[in-house]
Amino acid sequence: MSDTQMPATDLPPVESAGRVGRRQGKVSELTTILPLKPGGADRLRAKLADPRAYGAAERVGTVHDMRYVIFDDDTKLLFCTAYDGDWDPYINDFATLVPEMLDFVFEEVEGWPGLRDNPKRTADFIAEHQVTADGWYCANPDATVKDVRRGQRITKAFDKLLDAAQG
Repeated sequence: MSDTQMPATDLPPVESAGRVGRRQGKVSELTTILPLKPGGADRLRAKLADPRAYGAAERVGTVHDMRYVIFDDDTKLLFCTAYDGDWDPYINDFATLVPEMLDFVFEEVEGWPGLRDNPKRTADFIAEHQVTADGWYCANPDATVKDVRRGQRITKAFDKLLDAAQG
């Protein structure tokens, strides 16, 4: 293989995640660039140190990861996540399961309508500030969060069984 040739992969193609963003297999990406309120960067940093900022992800159960980056002289927030499924069901899960947790973090964003108060307007707001990734790679596109956790439980049980068999 020459230096300019890339090896073939068996990864599924990158497609639309629905309303905005990309999906590969069962996993989608969401990238937003959001304006922060004056003084919002410091308040947001304090909130991001609070475990409640991440509890929503556990309760929803489809979030692979989340990243928050405050930049541009503390005036903007880059929020990125990878999640299972399509865009609309993902946003609806947050709106119905954990609206207060998202409002806790994102109330520092200029113009945040409030997921608890106005889920449709908030979904539109997110879509308006979302930027579809020009390139995106997912190492395990066919493994949902549920699949990964099930595999971990099976591996742990199998290891325990092997340990017991060895005496």
